Amino acid sequence: MSPNSAISNDDTTPTTISVSGAASEQLNGPRSVVHLGTIAANYRAMRDFCSSSETGAVVKADAYGHGAEEVATKLASEGCETFFIAYPREGEAVRKAVGPDKRIFVFHGLTNDSPDLIIQHDLTPICNRVEEVKTWLEAYPDRPYGLHFDTGINRLGLRLSDLEEVQGLTSGTPPILVMSHLACADQPEHPMNARQLEKFREVVAAFPESKASLSATAASYLGPDYHFDLIRPGIALYGGGPARPPELRLKPAMSVSAPILNVFNVEAGEHTGYGATFEAKYPMTLATVSLGYADGYLRSASNYGFGMHEGGPCPIVGRVSMDLMTVDVTDLPEPPTIGSHIEFIGPKAGLEIQAEALGTIGYELTSRLGGRISREWQDED
Repeated sequence: MSPNSAISNDDTTPTTISVSGAASEQLNGPRSVVHLGTIAANYRAMRDFCSSSETGAVVKADAYGHGAEEVATKLASEGCETFFIAYPREGEAVRKAVGPDKRIFVFHGLTNDSPDLIIQHDLTPICNRVEEVKTWLEAYPDRPYGLHFDTGINRLGLRLSDLEEVQGLTSGTPPILVMSHLACADQPEHPMNARQLEKFREVVAAFPESKASLSATAASYLGPDYHFDLIRPGIALYGGGPARPPELRLKPAMSVSAPILNVFNVEAGEHTGYGATFEAKYPMTLATVSLGYADGYLRSASNYGFGMHEGGPCPIVGRVSMDLMTVDVTDLPEPPTIGSHIEFIGPKAGLEIQAEALGTIGYELTSRLGGRISREWQDED
């Protein structure tokens, strides 16, 4: 847990696990609540949906902004055995959370400064280049490692043209995992999915002693042919991501809200915010909210995003600035009070709906949030 963790639990309130962040003592700042029970329920749903495979958990990027240590602790208690991070430096918090017996893979493999951290935190590198394979096997021939083959995304990974050489290098010490990643899994009918699957089958055949993993969240929805031995859900655990099968029920695990600092009226023809990008067409009531791009809320929300107040929509008007934004509260049944909160992600402001309004995806939206936003972890579903 975080150093400032505190746990409270009684018969009338949900378990609350710690509050962190620069805003934790600033009651006028934005706040988020992460529902660990929801993440656990999403994990179980993915595990049941892909029941013939092991279900791991991707907790890179601070668990997509949900708190890697807290999320990993919860998922380890659910029986998750395999975790994935991007950088070795992310491994300290996750190892502390899951204990010595869980496997933590490092997607980015070996870099100049990574071997010491990998050894220190007992991580497992996923090698992406022939040079990495050679370096690891020469330095640590008795320690486990994985291999990532690029089957078509053309981003990171060993090339299929390297397959024969890598087979020879690893013949005496095979990898414990071979993996790849689909480029178009969120488009089920895209022909690249089938092409990459066939190429990955070549890789799997070359390493019969190794576990195989092709599916992150979206690929897990493509069916059992894509599941192999291990799936790697990330955004699904947090309740976001692409369209999913209707029988798979996932819920967003994060709520984000920010307090109202001011409520005021403007006349037709008046403007609000930098650049005067919004002009009132009729008399309006506006509210200034304590949330901005310094908190990770995207500036692209200017004049497009929205919040919710007691079930009523509050469109963002004018530009999102560093610390503030303005929302239209004209049509709310009652004018909101100073200090009441506008919900920007939550039950009424769905993660992917919000992300679409901001011109992005849920992955980016939650993983960017931070800085001055306080975080509270609750253990209920």
